[in-house]
Amino acid sequence: MGLLVILLFTLLQALMGMGLMGFFNIRLKPAMHASLAILCGVMIYSCIPFLLQLAFIPITGLNVFVALGAACLLLNIRYRRTLEEIKRLRGEVDLRIGIYELPYLIVFVIIVVASVWRCYYYPPSPRDLTSGAEVIATYAVQEKTMINSVFTVNLETTNNQYKPPFVTSLQIIYKYAGFPFAQVWLSTVFIAFLVFLYQALCQRVHPLLAGLLTLVGLAVPEMYAYTFMALFDYSNAVYFFLGVYFLIEYFKQGRVNYLSFAGLLMGFATYIRSETLILVLFMAAPLLVYLVKNRHGWKDWIGVAFRWGTPALLFYLVSITIYNNYYLPAKYDVGGLLNSDLLNLMPLWQRIKAVNGELIFSKFGIDLYAYSFFFFFLVLLIDLFYNVRLNHESRNWLLAVIIIYLGMPVLGYLLPLLDVSNSTKRGLFKIFPLMLLYMGSTGWMIQLSQKIRQWENRASA
Repeated sequence: MGLLVILLFTLLQALMGMGLMGFFNIRLKPAMHASLAILCGVMIYSCIPFLLQLAFIPITGLNVFVALGAACLLLNIRYRRTLEEIKRLRGEVDLRIGIYELPYLIVFVIIVVASVWRCYYYPPSPRDLTSGAEVIATYAVQEKTMINSVFTVNLETTNNQYKPPFVTSLQIIYKYAGFPFAQVWLSTVFIAFLVFLYQALCQRVHPLLAGLLTLVGLAVPEMYAYTFMALFDYSNAVYFFLGVYFLIEYFKQGRVNYLSFAGLLMGFATYIRSETLILVLFMAAPLLVYLVKNRHGWKDWIGVAFRWGTPALLFYLVSITIYNNYYLPAKYDVGGLLNSDLLNLMPLWQRIKAVNGELIFSKFGIDLYAYSFFFFFLVLLIDLFYNVRLNHESRNWLLAVIIIYLGMPVLGYLLPLLDVSNSTKRGLFKIFPLMLLYMGSTGWMIQLSQKIRQWENRASA
């Protein structure tokens, strides 16, 4: 029964996502399109109980599932377009698998099955979850509201109850669906993201190399652990990566719909972790370079700023400013979290040293992230030696890597509550998918892919 519910939910999420993508005229290859649609559907799911709460509608099982159905219908109000898109995907789907892909596929399946089983079988364990989203969701199912008796308890030792309701909303839906631990939605995010990432790499390099790079990403121990421990950081990394992906596609193709969709995805990432709003601001730097380089007028500047920044700002204002200040019984002073001595740059330097000394270039860093950073640096050195001038796409991905590499210490400097050993450690999850796409876009890997394909063609001739 549980498997049937998951399949029905996944189908509904895919339909929701396809409807949403249709509004932005996003069309990708079948596997990427379907996986991205599911990821968008999960985000829409996560908004439904929250919107019910904002409207003061009781969060009953009936109300939640009726709202989900209504959202799917509204998003697919132009149903002919959705049907045509499904027809296109069916016509373009290619299920052929190369023999060199089978070993990777077997390893991927083993890794995924282990994660899914743990996600389904084990109860939520992270403290940030059990003292925040999980307990709020549990009482919401009983009391039919997210503003429940949890807030009558003295919770002054934690701020987890004030975090955005992304996880809380998903936990509520899946609890109503009959899953006692509810966190199986995370497996949907994990699998859909894995498919999208692998296919995105296959578009750039040979599947033999794409599989290797994907395996490098899966082999990050700490990040893998959060594919079955439901917290905010893994999902935040997924949607942040997707936002960067479509931003770079905008740079490549100049299509405004890609920029608008990238902005929406960054809004999703901000809804998951509110401090992402600052990283969205940092990611505006390559946008400015693009506008200057292409000599856009001031009207274009305003339009680009609106499309890129507005969704993230709206998600922040609604989920943090409005909800925390005007709905929750206990107020949360976000301003009090900011560093009050910004002119003193010594804490920033200390943060940079801590990130490098404790999380990257250390035995503890290897325990957390394996040798992923060192593999990345090796590829970077080869790329610089092979071709001093990096190609446009690899430069964009490398710039995104640098923004996260420097942005996480800056976030810790601005918000001292984001400590190195917890928040920054998990915040670095955002850097790994970016690193993989950089490596998959390097000139020498692309040329190596061409040589592999030439060898294949000669062998099959």
